[in-house]
Amino acid sequence: MTETPASSAPPAARDRPVIPRPSSRADHRFGPRLGWTSAAGWIVCGLALLAYAAGPVVGRSSLFGAAIALVAVIGSAPVFSRISGRFPGIEMAGLMRLSLGLKLLATLPRFEGREDSVDYYRVGSVLADSFRRLDFVVDTGREIPGTGSVRYFTGLVEVFTFEDEFATFVVFSLLGFIGLVTFVLAFRVAMPNVDTTRYAVLLLFWPSLVYWPSSIGKESLMLFALAFVAFGSASVLRGRRHGLVVTVLGLLGVGLVRPHVALIAVTALIVALIVRAPGRGLTSSVARALLIVGLIVGGSVASDLTEALFDIDGLNPTGLAAALDLVNSRSSQGGSSFAAARIDGISEYPWGFVTVLFRPFPNEVSSLPMLATSIEALVLAGLVVAAVPRLLASLRTVRDEAYIAYAVAFTTVFVYLFSALGNFGILARQRAMTMPLVLVIVALPTAKERVRRRRIGDGP
Repeated sequence: MTETPASSAPPAARDRPVIPRPSSRADHRFGPRLGWTSAAGWIVCGLALLAYAAGPVVGRSSLFGAAIALVAVIGSAPVFSRISGRFPGIEMAGLMRLSLGLKLLATLPRFEGREDSVDYYRVGSVLADSFRRLDFVVDTGREIPGTGSVRYFTGLVEVFTFEDEFATFVVFSLLGFIGLVTFVLAFRVAMPNVDTTRYAVLLLFWPSLVYWPSSIGKESLMLFALAFVAFGSASVLRGRRHGLVVTVLGLLGVGLVRPHVALIAVTALIVALIVRAPGRGLTSSVARALLIVGLIVGGSVASDLTEALFDIDGLNPTGLAAALDLVNSRSSQGGSSFAAARIDGISEYPWGFVTVLFRPFPNEVSSLPMLATSIEALVLAGLVVAAVPRLLASLRTVRDEAYIAYAVAFTTVFVYLFSALGNFGILARQRAMTMPLVLVIVALPTAKERVRRRRIGDGP
């Protein structure tokens, strides 16, 4: 076959500029974005393991805990590599490994100030002995769902950590880390046409998410369970059937610890399903109607559990007011107490929103930890204000990206219920539950970014 010379081509073809076809992936000739995190992740994990190994000398860790951390670092390598394949153009493996290293390091100061976790550990040790004798019907001494569920789960963990307190801390910290990674995967599933880089960086390294869920307690379990609710919800909203199973299991885990938060998640998913544009499979009109009915039934169960937990007669305005009064009286104590921004009407919502997400202000702090919390809250406030135009731009695509509606609805109901808290220390820990969804809003692309990505067909 002879090659046609360029001069023989039609004049119009010779003069027409060559326009390359847009690629579905970015041009990565210079390596993936954030490539430096690959080496940094190994370095930070190495430093954490060295600190763990040296800790037994001064009683700040245990060799068994160090061994669990070592297995986690080595065993996570192929998992990170596999997950990274879903994020072309991003050094996701390096990001996750660097976040894991920081999470392991954060476990050390959490272990030092473990007053709140001592009760879980001590009761868990007793329960672990019963579990080894295959006696699983035990008295936790506290209500289930609620604190008793955390005690029970701690006992199950201690069966395998042999009542090693630091090793149990490490396991809970790893659960919190798995939750962070799962939230990133949920974002990717929910919005495949949106660049995940911004969200992954914010979420995996957000200080309160790295620090608070790094100990024995409710924070780690809630972050872990809520992440699976988010992943399952994202899958359901994309029409994937397996998302139903994941969502139900996640809601079960959340409900066993905090049934009122499970009710928040159910409400948010119902809102997202209503907003979602009709499609095929689970997103068809009939399937969505059946899902909403099922969620309402599940929500009624969570409602009953919430009533029992707070000892109120119905989740009506009177019952909610009684529950919020109880929360306020329990939390408004100690050096970090303040006058709660209780929301009783729409006009009080803006101040409640500011209080739950952005306080304490710098002039309200009385300690270095609270100052760090205040700085983080100010940064979050700036990011949220900057994200308002992005949220408005996303209204055009919200029916196809209904996960945005899930994040907004969850945060809105969360702010309402937790506005009754009157202690900055407790508030800083509790808002870790909604922070991954607040960061969804922060990570949304601008209208210009959406147009540019449609034009170039760029990556993740």
